Amino acid sequence: MDRIDFIKSCGLVCLGTTAFSLLESCASANYFAANTYTENKVLIKRSEFVKIEKDKKTLRKYVLVKTEKLNFPICVFQISENNYSAVLMECTHKGCELHTQGDYLICPCHGSEFTNTGVVQNPPAEQNLKTFIITSDNENIYVQL
Repeated sequence: MDRIDFIKSCGLVCLGTTAFSLLESCASANYFAANTYTENKVLIKRSEFVKIEKDKKTLRKYVLVKTEKLNFPICVFQISENNYSAVLMECTHKGCELHTQGDYLICPCHGSEFTNTGVVQNPPAEQNLKTFIITSDNENIYVQL
């Protein structure tokens, strides 16, 4: 292979990789769960964690919840079948809105990282995220605001 063919091949590989990563990021868009707000609690149906595509059932690791009571969304993670955590998606460093990355949250402004229970893993943030008390029954999850 001569030099020109090598450069063309490398260019095509770079373009293909970029296109694939863009398509992959679009596919993993966040899911905002339907919810109701009553008596200082947000109610989310457990079924919001179930995703059905082409007759295939999978579970979401988390759902996002918007409420007029807060300026930032709440991320509700399903830790296990009956164990959930809820964290406010506001970085404790400079107040930027966090992004989900699978089982953890990351700040796009300065790179702070937090676990799915809100514990700081990477600075510059030094304080853990605001968390919420969660209760549940067979059908619903309740986030106490």
